[in-house]
Amino acid sequence: MGNYFSNLHIKKGVISPSDIKAKILECMSEKGYVEADSGSADVEVALFAPADSAWISVYCETFEYTDVLSLTTRIAEGKDVDVLGVACFDSDYLFLNLLNTARKKDLWLNVGNSSEIPKPRRSNVAAWKDSVEDFKSFRDATKQSFVCAEDFLSAVQSNLKLPASQSLCLDIPESAEKLYFSAPEKKQSHPTVLAVRYFSLRPCEPGQRAACIVTNNGTASRGVRFVFIGDYIENDEITIDDAEFTYCDARGESVSFPIVFEKCRLSDGSWAYWWEDTEFKIPPAVSADLAPRLRAEKESQRSFGIRYTPNGNKRKFLDICVFATPLSNPQKGSCYWQVWAYHRSKRDYVEKENASARREARQYGLPLMLIDADEYDLD
Repeated sequence: MGNYFSNLHIKKGVISPSDIKAKILECMSEKGYVEADSGSADVEVALFAPADSAWISVYCETFEYTDVLSLTTRIAEGKDVDVLGVACFDSDYLFLNLLNTARKKDLWLNVGNSSEIPKPRRSNVAAWKDSVEDFKSFRDATKQSFVCAEDFLSAVQSNLKLPASQSLCLDIPESAEKLYFSAPEKKQSHPTVLAVRYFSLRPCEPGQRAACIVTNNGTASRGVRFVFIGDYIENDEITIDDAEFTYCDARGESVSFPIVFEKCRLSDGSWAYWWEDTEFKIPPAVSADLAPRLRAEKESQRSFGIRYTPNGNKRKFLDICVFATPLSNPQKGSCYWQVWAYHRSKRDYVEKENASARREARQYGLPLMLIDADEYDLD
C-alpha cells in the first residue's frame, strides 16, 4: 500500500503561527470538532517551522484533500503570502496547489495518475516560473515518471525551498505545536453492542495461539464476559490454556494480563468455560465522522479481547465457540466466533473452504492448504 497524506505549507514572514492556529480552530469548529486534551483527543493537528525551511507546515492525519484545499484558500485570503497545499493518493498521484491571492496566483500541478480520484484540475506548469528556484530543473522534474508520486517532492525540494522531510511530514519535531480535537459527538440510540473485529477463517490448532478480539459499536459501559461453549467442555476434551485479556490503555499502548477460565454449569444444564471482569471500561464506538484510515486506527486502539491456547481432542476443534458479552447489555449486545458460523454445517464449511483454497492456488500460485475433513467430527 502506498502513501496517503494531505498537508499544507505557509511561507514564513507574512502570517504568524498564531494567525494560522486561529484559522485551523475556526475550520475545525465549523466541522463540529471541539478542542480536547491529548489523552481524549480523536484528532491531532501539528504546526512546525524548521529553521532550515522557508515554510510553516500544518499536518493532520485526518485531513482529506478537500480539507487542505479549503484551508489553503482560507489562510491565503486577503494576504500577500504563498500557501501550498499538497495531497498524495496511494503513491500513485500527487497534486500541488500554490495560492497567493494578493498576487493573483493559483498554481496547480499534477504528478502521476490515479484511478481513485479524477484530477481536480489541469496542470499549469509554465505558471510556476516566478514561484520556484531554477524553473528549468523544476520543469524537467515535472516530466519525469516517478515510481512513487511523492518522490517528486524530493526532486524539487530545492526549487520550493521546502525540505522533502517536511513536505512529507516524515519526522514531526518534538517542538511542533499540537492542537487536539474531539470528533463531533452524535447521540447513540443503542447501548453497548460488541462485534468481532479480528477472526480466523481456519480452524484452531492444538497448542497454537488463537484470539477473539472485539470492538464496541455502541455507547461506553463497564464490565465484559467471555464464555466458551460446546459439548467438548463437560469431559474436558478441549481445555483453554495460557489465556490472557488484552486491550490498549489511554496512551494507545497494548496491555495484557493472564486470566483463568472457570468451568461452570449453565442454567440450561450445559457446560461452559467462563471469565468476566465487572470493572473493565468498554470504550465507546469510534465516531463515524473520522476519515476512514484514522477511524480504522482508532477502532484498533479501542478493540479488546482474549488470546488463548486450545489443547485436547482435535476432532472437536470445529466446535470451539466463544461469546463476548457486555454486562450492561447481555441479551442484545453479545457477539461470538465459531469458524463455521456462517455456513449451513461443519461439512459445508470444510467443502467451501477447500474449494476456495483450490481456486486461489490455481489463480495466484498460492500453496494449497486444505482442511482434512477426516480429522474432525462433522456430524
